[in-house]
Amino acid sequence: MWGLRDNPVGRQSGVMSIRVALLDDNEPFRRQLTQRLAFFPQIEIVFSAATAHEFFELLGQQEAPPDVALVDIELPDVSGIEVAACLAREHEAIGALMLTVFEEPRTILAAIQAGAAGYLLKDSPAETIANAIAEVHEGGVPLSRPVARNVLHLLSQAPPSTATDTAPAPDPAGTLSAREVELLEQIVQGDTESAIAKRLCISPHTVRTHVKNIYRKLRVNSRAAAVRVAYEQQLLDSNTRFRR
Repeated sequence: MWGLRDNPVGRQSGVMSIRVALLDDNEPFRRQLTQRLAFFPQIEIVFSAATAHEFFELLGQQEAPPDVALVDIELPDVSGIEVAACLAREHEAIGALMLTVFEEPRTILAAIQAGAAGYLLKDSPAETIANAIAEVHEGGVPLSRPVARNVLHLLSQAPPSTATDTAPAPDPAGTLSAREVELLEQIVQGDTESAIAKRLCISPHTVRTHVKNIYRKLRVNSRAAAVRVAYEQQLLDSNTRFRR
């Protein structure tokens, strides 16, 4: 995870705020987290809610949607995973960052497959949460190292037979190029567009163009779906290295 010295949240004072919505049924936790994030000037909590129903009601009242939603998994009305799925399906501009006490790999995997943009534990330091918010805003997929390792291992162990049942068929005319494979590998690793651009010595615009082409060829519309299809179509080996 980034440190503040490497993160736009901590170093840029003249940039537009990252608008954040908070969904958690624990009122003291919502209040405490709001207070903790107030120390990061580039993060603005635009609203908080205790239930999914209240969350979507408040979301509908916003003139502009939030950039990131911090979502608990265990809610009184529906699962936070369902909220993440709804956001991925109907509000693609909002990155759902799961913030929860659950670290069971299958729960984490279910959230990511539903469209969550990242997964953190509630006891994470405020700096870690702030950095993750910035990372989601830039297109990254923040996961702690142990969580990412467990989830990728779980994905790699999926039986090959499930691929034809659950994964969308890739575009037969759209074989990934060597450069696209290189980008896809870094997408799986959770790198942001700016980090990928710097590493490959290309512009962020070029990265976005490649990512759009990858999504089109894999017939997906999110990073999480690209990761899932990469494994289910066996484009990826157990060491998280893509086969050319």
